[in-house]
Amino acid sequence: MAVERKKEEPTKDDQGVPPEIDTHYQMYGKHAWEVEYGERCPACNKRIDEFGFCACGSSQ
Repeated sequence: MAVERKKEEPTKDDQGVPPEIDTHYQMYGKHAWEVEYGERCPACNKRIDEFGFCACGSSQ
């Protein structure tokens, strides 16, 4: 008796974005809402992400 496997079709993520147009996931390997933020940049007052980047780039 052979087990039949279903081919997984691309599905929308939990925010409703189809994978073929989810450019943030394609570029960074995670969804935008999965990014963890720390403190704020002293120059632009934007959040610094888990990789040390902010909106103005001076946090590096």
